Amino acid sequence: MSLPKLEATIRKSDKLGVTKAHADLRIVLPNGEIELIGFAVIEQPGKKVFVGFPQNRGRNKYFPVVKATGDIEEEITSTILRAYREWP
Repeated sequence: MSLPKLEATIRKSDKLGVTKAHADLRIVLPNGEIELIGFAVIEQPGKKVFVGFPQNRGRNKYFPVVKATGDIEEEITSTILRAYREWP
């Protein structure tokens, strides 16, 4: 089974800190689309840049809104990071 087409939109963060941008992801399917909003592009000093999946803050911790595993997780991450690196 092939992976669906993925498209990322990047919004640079104006705030100082490790979150450098936010991303939204469109998953294009033959019969419609799914849009996932609120990924974070995080770059900590001395560490590799990574993508944080959307979360909601609870009282004492954060709870995931979107989870992915396997090939689709890798494809989501690489699509968002590619769009981030290409952003003007």
